[in-house]
Amino acid sequence: MRGLSRTKALVLTAATGASLAMVPAAAASAGTTNNPLTVAGTVRCVLGTPVSLKITGGGESHGGVVGPGGQFSIFFGNPQLPSTAKAEVRCDVGQTRTYPSTTFNMVRPAVGQTLVVNLNVA
Repeated sequence: MRGLSRTKALVLTAATGASLAMVPAAAASAGTTNNPLTVAGTVRCVLGTPVSLKITGGGESHGGVVGPGGQFSIFFGNPQLPSTAKAEVRCDVGQTRTYPSTTFNMVRPAVGQTLVVNLNVA
């Protein structure tokens, strides 16, 4: 009887240790699953008028239109952060379309799910 108790204790201890060893891996991946981010702000073209933009960063690429005053807002479903993002902007100069770009640091903001950036492209 006593040997059986020791065996059960050994199995229980081994099982507990194995399950605790897996906890950090699960906790680390939980922060990157279904963690949306909105990148919003303004964009200004040195030459021309901003019409649309595409932001590539965090393993995702999304585009959107530029509204009055250069306002934009683009949603990312689950970006891998931190990351360097590239913003390519369509700037219309008369009848000519140009596509200047700039980069910025794509990081999770300290508060909320919206990263505010103000972009200037030449």
